[in-house]
Amino acid sequence: MTTVTAHGATISVDRSGVHVERTPMGQTLLPPTLDVSPADLRGWYHHAPTATSPGWIQFSLAGNTDRPLRGYPATHGASTVVAFAPGQQDAFVAANAALTALQGGYPMDDSGSDHGDAASAGSPLSLFELPEEPAADPEPTASPASSDTTRSSKSGNGGKSGKSGRGSWNRVATPDTLPEPDLTADADGPVFGQNVTVTGDFEPYEKGEVWDMIAAAGGTVGKNVTKKTTVLVLGTWDSVTSKEKRARELQEKGQDIQLWTFAEFLEKVGRTARPDISEVKGTDAPF
Repeated sequence: MTTVTAHGATISVDRSGVHVERTPMGQTLLPPTLDVSPADLRGWYHHAPTATSPGWIQFSLAGNTDRPLRGYPATHGASTVVAFAPGQQDAFVAANAALTALQGGYPMDDSGSDHGDAASAGSPLSLFELPEEPAADPEPTASPASSDTTRSSKSGNGGKSGKSGRGSWNRVATPDTLPEPDLTADADGPVFGQNVTVTGDFEPYEKGEVWDMIAAAGGTVGKNVTKKTTVLVLGTWDSVTSKEKRARELQEKGQDIQLWTFAEFLEKVGRTARPDISEVKGTDAPF
């Protein structure tokens, strides 16, 4: 058996299947236990934690059509999700490897110990080594930080201040697929019918989550600032991004582009800012 301590839960994997036991705090949002037999384990979605950002595993079960979640999934109350706190990379790797051993029928360690690495889980660690975050800036710019950037750094993250303007590569990297706008959304809403692009870091949200909020409100998501862009949402960054620079150039040429901080955007879509990881790190509170 492989036993892994996650955030607010313990995962045990052996030949009989998967057993998740949640802490008392974790039970405030999610069922106290989750049992998955090998026959019901269709697969799992996952997002690896880093030293500064959380991760999770979402089980895909036979007969369950749940879509993979983004961001801090436990806020959705999904019973098939187990969260990992920042820094729990070894626990994540061990759980991932044990699940692969179970599903693939590989030999499993039956010692019953709590593993901190994946080697004893019966699957090569190299399959699940966590990628290093490149030092490169996803939106490089030679422009120094301006007063407008200082404004967006302080307000663009739900109005929170005192945080680094540069986010990690994983959070700001652009997802592959653009969501389609929801044409049944409120046509009188401020986002409906807009062509919206985002730039910077939206911690603790992932860029894909921001895209989903835009689409849910009836907006069209754009990857770049173009002549069709009507709104640019500014996340935090330690300098003026290339997208913001381009948007201001187009404004000077007469194009009607609105620049919203992330706090303003959340207000327009009727969302409340999610607590930052610094507010829950070290507690038993689920994300």
